[in-house]
Amino acid sequence: MNDLLKRNTTVKIMSILFAVFLWIFVLDSTNPIMSTDFNVPLRVENEDVLKNKNILIKDANFPRTVTVSIKGRQDKVRRINSSEIDAVVDLSKISDESTGFLYVEIYKIPDGVSFESVSPRGVSFELEKIGENPYSVEIVTTGDTQENYKVVGVTVSPKTISIEATDSIINSIGQVKAFADITGIKDDTSLNLKCKVYDKDGNEMSVFDNKYSVEAKIEVAKEVSVIPVVKGKPAKNYVDGMHKVLPDKVFISGSSSVIDYIDNIKTETIDIENLSASTIKTANIVLPDGVNLVDSQKSVSVNVAIVPLSVKNYKIKTEDIILENEVTDGSLSYKIVDGEIDIEIKGTKEELDKIDEGKLKPSIDVSGLKEGSYKRTLKFVLPSTLKLSEDVEVEVVVSKE
Repeated sequence: MNDLLKRNTTVKIMSILFAVFLWIFVLDSTNPIMSTDFNVPLRVENEDVLKNKNILIKDANFPRTVTVSIKGRQDKVRRINSSEIDAVVDLSKISDESTGFLYVEIYKIPDGVSFESVSPRGVSFELEKIGENPYSVEIVTTGDTQENYKVVGVTVSPKTISIEATDSIINSIGQVKAFADITGIKDDTSLNLKCKVYDKDGNEMSVFDNKYSVEAKIEVAKEVSVIPVVKGKPAKNYVDGMHKVLPDKVFISGSSSVIDYIDNIKTETIDIENLSASTIKTANIVLPDGVNLVDSQKSVSVNVAIVPLSVKNYKIKTEDIILENEVTDGSLSYKIVDGEIDIEIKGTKEELDKIDEGKLKPSIDVSGLKEGSYKRTLKFVLPSTLKLSEDVEVEVVVSKE
């Protein structure tokens, strides 16, 4: 009985093993195990983590897709869509700028199949630390202001810009400039200017074009002459000479409706009454309402020139004297009794040296004279800076023809 039971158990086990073998044989024939490659998009994630670590990927050649090899039964494998599989490069695993390689990680492998491999297995890249430096902004003016106007001040806001870039770029930056066109301006002007960044060799770094801007305030002023104002007369035998002002020009500012019409600024009045020698006076500048001085002192130094008079003698021939308003109908004749006439002209030596005797044009006025003898004052054509030491009279005899 026991032998029979043992034989039945053995038969049953043999039958089960045979059935399993038969099932596996049929399964391998109709639904074999296979390996298949899928092109899966490569996703790069956590780039913001790099920025928080002040790290920048300087050079990376990430593939757009990777090849993922999957192994499993034919029916399972054939139902897989490549979009189900996730291929990831996780940048949060970068610890510092020395990291140069990350593995491609595969997620979401469908049930019933197994992951075999991925190609490429990882990606290489070059990292660089991000730096940030402040740079002063230099304002460069181009063009010319309106005539007699000049830029007297330039302010910029902000004075510096902070540039964030890789250390290699930061270390190559030389200067930052902004260009302001001042062509034709005559009033204070505010301009919004784009900055240009240059490397240490003076080459423009186009990577920073239109990234930074500043506000520039251009202050202008008008250049005008300073005119000294004097009153009084110097001592006897002295005359008022040419006065020199230092500085002889100043800059003024104000509304263009006011300063457009101002060509000079006057000093306070300087009294030269009875002066017999040149002197230096300090005088304040008198400013019209609404006008201010720019980068100029409120007072100027005036060299007051007091020049001694010189005398020069001349001899006038009677035939050279012009008769003014004589009767021209021939009824009267005129004769100057005097021979040569001595005259003295008083003035500065410089002016006296300029006298042309032929242009003195001596003359007397004989209008209304009848027959008889008369005294008439001799007149000359003289510059306003010269005068006769004393009036000279000549005798003229008028006769009937």
